[in-house]
Amino acid sequence: MTLAPGFYNLDCMDGMAQFPDKYFDLCITDPPYGVNLEYNTYDDTEENWFKLMGKAVPEMIRISKMAIFPSCQIKRLKWFYDNFPPDWVMCWNKGSTGASAFIGFNDWEPLLVYGKSKSQLYMHDVVNITPDEKMGNYGHPCPKPLKWVKWIVSRATVEGDKVLDPFTGSGTTAIACHQLQREFTGFELDADYYKAATERLERAKAQVSMTELLEV
Repeated sequence: MTLAPGFYNLDCMDGMAQFPDKYFDLCITDPPYGVNLEYNTYDDTEENWFKLMGKAVPEMIRISKMAIFPSCQIKRLKWFYDNFPPDWVMCWNKGSTGASAFIGFNDWEPLLVYGKSKSQLYMHDVVNITPDEKMGNYGHPCPKPLKWVKWIVSRATVEGDKVLDPFTGSGTTAIACHQLQREFTGFELDADYYKAATERLERAKAQVSMTELLEV
């Protein structure tokens, strides 16, 4: 039986197994990186990353008409092309964030693209979004900017489309979908991250409701 749209405190592999092929118009997510970040319940080793992505990527592709997510490290591109070749690679141009890279500073990041949504608008393959240092981490070690998610969702889908984030983390995709009127489904296994993301989403909804009330 297909799960109802919503945000679930659930292992993404168990959750994605509940959906038929090509159910979602877009899967946009930010998986763990395998670089020893400090997650609460996930050991972020490179070995665990290969195991996780080997299971998660084919499921994301199976249940989504289009999937977009970071390659995690540039050197991982070979692994993806050997195992799950993308249809395209986009560039997230982050600007000079001060993050370290092999040769100095990391100013861009590959975004892997699989498939094409039936409702997809014409998109540029460069996303020019600089992370806001003041955006906060919302209790999560590696949140993505809301503008980054909204840019992709607004161009890859139309209102009412179904969007999946199997690694919901701090809840940014849920907020983007709420603001853009997309149908959101997400999974987050860690109970603390799930609670923080749920509270963040409720605050965002309350702010929108208050703004609408003041405009009446």
